[in-house]
Amino acid sequence: MTGPIGKTEMSPELRDIRMRIAGLPEVDDSYWNPPDGDKEKAAWISQKKEILRAAAQHAGLPEELVAGIAWKEIAGQPGIFDDGSDTVRQWAESPLSPITPENLPSRAGGAPDETSFGPIAIQLRRGAEVLGYDPAHLTEDQRDLVEESLQDPRQNAFIAAGFLAQIKAEAGYGDVPADQLTDAQMREIAARYNGGPYWQSEKAQNYGNDFGDSLRKVKDAMR
Repeated sequence: MTGPIGKTEMSPELRDIRMRIAGLPEVDDSYWNPPDGDKEKAAWISQKKEILRAAAQHAGLPEELVAGIAWKEIAGQPGIFDDGSDTVRQWAESPLSPITPENLPSRAGGAPDETSFGPIAIQLRRGAEVLGYDPAHLTEDQRDLVEESLQDPRQNAFIAAGFLAQIKAEAGYGDVPADQLTDAQMREIAARYNGGPYWQSEKAQNYGNDFGDSLRKVKDAMR
């Protein structure tokens, strides 16, 4: 760790990301109103293409892989709902709660650190890993810093790309150069992004196929 940020220490990985985004353009935040439909998603990708491209290059990935995952994720629920889920899950984790976080109803159920944040939705624990923190032993200040970083669109793109690079390596494609990664391999990485250890499930496979089917639109938006 090098250099304090408020009450906590910034990891070298997070410091590197923040130095890199300093030279990139500011972008609009879709926290309250995420894009809806292909036209709005294409506009979102086009506005942030320089950031997505820089994030992909930094992670050694094809730009369409990072942008394609963004295309799939950015039309999700507004950020305020992510914050609400996190608040409810943390409350349920307290000794005073009559129910555990995992047993909360519907989409609210799950451990607090499994809450996803940011326009390219990433679980907090996965973001912590990418940023060099130990997700099993996060301090409250570290957790706040990771959440803050995930919710910033520019940092979020770099963290998502870092997570995709981890998945690429875990899938056995770590030595495949970015320009040689096939569409089929990218579909698999997308399915793994969605499903984790259950990436071969129907839901995750459908996600991977939808990702692949959107690549032409993604590439057009990145031009």
